[in-house]
This record gives sequence, structure tokens and C-alpha cells, in this order.
Amino acid sequence: YRENLGLSEGEKPTFVDNMTFMFQHQIGWMYVRYFFFNFAGRESDIQGANWLSPGGWFEDLPPVLAEYKGRNNFFMIPFVLGLVGMFYESVNNTRSFAVIALLFVLTGVALVVYLNSPPTEPRERDYIYAGSYYAFCFWIGLAVVGMTEYLFKFLKNLKRSAIVATLIGLTAPALMAAEGWNDHDRSNRYFSVDSAVNYLQSCAQNGILFTGGDNDTFPLWYAQEVEGVRTDARVIVLSYYNTDWYIEQSMRKHYSSEPFPYTLTLKNYEQSGLNDYLPYYDAGIKQMDLHRFLELVKENNKSLLHPNYGGTRNMLPAKEIVLKVDVAKVKSLGIIPEGMDSLVVPEMRLRVRTGGLEKKDLAMLDILATSNWERPLYVNATSLSQFSVDLSRYVVQEGNAYRILPVYNPKPANQMELVNTKVSYENMMKKFQFRNTDDPKVYFSQDYRNMFLNHRSSFNSLAQYLIFEGDTAKAREVLLNSLAKMPDKSVPYDYTNVETTQLLFEVGEKEKALEIANTMSQRSDELATYYIENRSYGRELQVNVAILGELQRVLYRYGEADLAKKVEDSWEKHFSVLQTGGAR
Repeated sequence: YRENLGLSEGEKPTFVDNMTFMFQHQIGWMYVRYFFFNFAGRESDIQGANWLSPGGWFEDLPPVLAEYKGRNNFFMIPFVLGLVGMFYESVNNTRSFAVIALLFVLTGVALVVYLNSPPTEPRERDYIYAGSYYAFCFWIGLAVVGMTEYLFKFLKNLKRSAIVATLIGLTAPALMAAEGWNDHDRSNRYFSVDSAVNYLQSCAQNGILFTGGDNDTFPLWYAQEVEGVRTDARVIVLSYYNTDWYIEQSMRKHYSSEPFPYTLTLKNYEQSGLNDYLPYYDAGIKQMDLHRFLELVKENNKSLLHPNYGGTRNMLPAKEIVLKVDVAKVKSLGIIPEGMDSLVVPEMRLRVRTGGLEKKDLAMLDILATSNWERPLYVNATSLSQFSVDLSRYVVQEGNAYRILPVYNPKPANQMELVNTKVSYENMMKKFQFRNTDDPKVYFSQDYRNMFLNHRSSFNSLAQYLIFEGDTAKAREVLLNSLAKMPDKSVPYDYTNVETTQLLFEVGEKEKALEIANTMSQRSDELATYYIENRSYGRELQVNVAILGELQRVLYRYGEADLAKKVEDSWEKHFSVLQTGGAR
């Protein structure tokens, strides 16, 4: 909000600021831009891209953007025809015009105001306003009627006038089909399902996988419910896990997935009860034993009642929750990866990083304590960050998911993830599916390409840990498999491939590493130049500048001084602009 209005931190927005934000951002950026996406064209499907105005019709673009299927240029023909139809109907049939105009406004601008669109969204939301676009399409159709009547004045032949008007009118759908077909074609594209299958295959038998939201979860449910993949695993979406009805479902058997083990009862989880949210209250306790905490919650012990809520809410009395671990039992279960016995801890110290525990956090902790390591628990990257409890030091990668285990990672996750190389290798190299991901004819939108980020990152983590274990041969196999399944020709390189480049140097694939480095550095330089010239200082510019910065570091490290200097020069040029003129 401050960024859009140019306010300083702490500065209170005025009524004028609020109106400016509504017209410029909510209506202008979040509706008008979307409207022109459909009737004028769009620069690309990259989030934050603008609509394609006449100034960009014949623009000299970097090859990666010029050849991009997500770039659509309709030359504003559908928009102009819509205006013609709008004018014709407003003059000739006021009542009909009022009805369509009402539909157009109520499902467009009025909906923006009603929904009070937030400043940021996880993806472009143009589909919200489909009703408004349908209304405008009526006017495109009516433009043909209007042009027919107008041409009749000159041609004096109704049939001939209708044919000419129809041919003119058909330019809009013909152009939209020609420009938009390739980026709306879903044929031979299966990675949403394959990605879900890969997540499920990452889980051990009868595992529980916590996911962060609908994009993570619904493909997983489809794979299980429709295709019957790994119905022994249970997928839990955290946005529902704050409700008693969803927790109650987890207490039942589903397909071959057993009921969840809980210490607390459904009464403890009831909606609008004591445990919907447990805010932290400083009770002078540094740590709280998890099993003892669950016992107090279960028996509705009055010592847990928050003093500031009149007995209507339980509290979290400590910011650190401790789960004691039976080390001997854990080791006897055979769930600790080879080489990690020394990392097994007698107690897990779980720091609460927010102001309290939500119901989903309480339920997860309940399962963690009650299952006593006999039920495999997994998180994905999204859910790991959504829990109020910090689990990052107690997870081990097994394929594309992270298993919660009583092993302590001595390094932060951004330095080195713990990886069960035996299980991960088996899952990723033998069980994962990548149908048509190497086919350049298949179109992968930005949302789709984001799903590849996790897979590429997982392959990198596995290869990195194999190198750490001294098995460079397997690491090389993993890296080459990743590049073969997700090649640049179909899934363009992204920032995860900078790490791939470094790992390729490590395993002796110097030629391949240089090939990727050359491709990425040239592409990032061209894109950064383009974004700076167009004064677009958003995330895409920042990512490409960051890629150049990391690439030059990697190249210097492995003795490629000439290429490194070239990349460094590009990075310095763009980084200086980003520092001085890129702040918005």
C-alpha cells in the first residue's frame, strides 16, 4: 500500500490516498489491466506483466520474450469493435444497452469495489471478472449489426453489407485464436498430476502429508481419488485443519489410510471452543513439555485459561515446546537415515515463532506427540512455513517432501538441507513421473513453471548431499537426470539452475556447467536491460540481476575468470541501476 502511494513508513493515509489507491491500483491495475489482457493483448503471462498497448506492438524484444507463447497481441481490434457495438446499442436500443451495461459494471468495476481487492495476490486474478468480459463480448457481436446497417447506406445491398461486416467482425476472434491458442492449449500437459504423484511417492507407507493451500492440495486429492495413487497416504490441507469438522474426518479411516492418532478428543477441537487459538501469555515459563501441555488441554485444566479473555480461551504459557524422544525406540524403528545417528536428539525444542498456536498447530503437535514416530509425518515447503511452530531444524528431505524426524540439523536450511539420499534417490530416480516435460511443444505457464522449481531444487539438494557423502557418481546421475527431464527447451532455466551449475562443476561436468552459465547469463543480461529500459523495477528484474550475481560468484570459484568477468560487468551495470533507480 505504501509502495503504491509513495508513503513513508508510519505515515497515515488520507481519504485522498485511499481513493487514489482504489482508482489507480484496485480498478486500474487489478481490473482495467485485466480487461485489456482479453481485448487488447498482454506482454506475457509473467505475474505483473502489463497489457500490450500500441507502443509495444512492434517493440524490439529479447529473444526469450519475443518467442514467448504467453505474449498475445490483438492490436486492440476486439476492444475497438466492442466500442462500436456499445455505441450502436446505446443509440438504437437504450433499454437493452442498460441491461448489458449493468451486467458489465456489476461483474467488473463494482465487483472490484465490493471485494476491496488486496494490494497483492499470489497469482493474476483476471478470471474473477469473466462476467464483465462476457458482457463486453455482446457488444463485439452487436458491432457486426451496427456495421451492417452503416455499410448498407453506401452499398445499398443488405446481403453484401452483412458479409463485409461479418468479415470485419471475424478478425477479432480469428486474431484472438491465432495469438491466444498456443498459450491456452492444455493438450499433452500432465505435470500438475505428475507433480502430485511425485509428492505422494515421496511419502512412506501410511504417511501424513501436510500441505499449505489449494494449489498444493487439489492435484494430490485428484491423484488419489480419481487415479487411485497412494491411497494409503493422507493429505491434510492446513487451511481446513483449523476446523473441527476437518479434524473429525482425520479421525476416520479413509481408503487404506488409518485414522490419525490423537491425545485430545473432538470436544477439545470443537469450533468456538477454548482452543480455536491459544495466544501466548508470559506465565514465567521458558519451556513447556508437549505431553504435559496436551494433558492440561485435554482435561480443560483451569491453569491454562488466559487471564485476559474471561475464561473463553486457553493460552500458550511458553514460547518453546519440548518433545521428549525415546532415542532407543526411534533407532529401533529404522527411520533414521544412514549416517544421521549422531544427529538424533533426546528432545526436540520447538520454538513458536508467532503470537500463539492456531488449531492446526495444536492438532499437528498432538499427532507428533501421540504417534510416537510410528506414523510418518511429512510437510512440503509451503506448509513448513505456515506452521506457527518452527520445524525447519527437524526435517529430512525424502524425495519432494520433508519428513519430520527427531534429528537436529546443525546448519540452517538455507545452507544445507538434511537429505535421506537412499530414499530420495529411490523415489526421485525410479518413482517420479515427468510426462512430456521435455517436449517444447507443450506450453507451461508461469504457474506451471513454479511447480518445476520445487522439483529442480529437490534434485539439487539430493545431488548436494550425495557430494557431501562422497558419492559424486550418483550426484552426477541425479543432476543429468534433472536436466533431461526438465530441459531448457521446454522449461526455461530459472534461478535454481545457478546451483545446478555449481554442482555440475563439482561432479566434473564442466562443459555442461559452462553451457548453462552462458545461456543463463546472456538471457538474464538481455532481460535486465529490457526491464530497466522500460522502467520495470519489479521482481523479474531483481531475479535476473540476482542470477547474474550468483553466476559470477560460481564462475570465479571454479576458475572461469574470463566468463566470470563478463558476467560481473553485466551484474554491476544492472545492480547499480537497481540500487539508484529501482526502488519503487
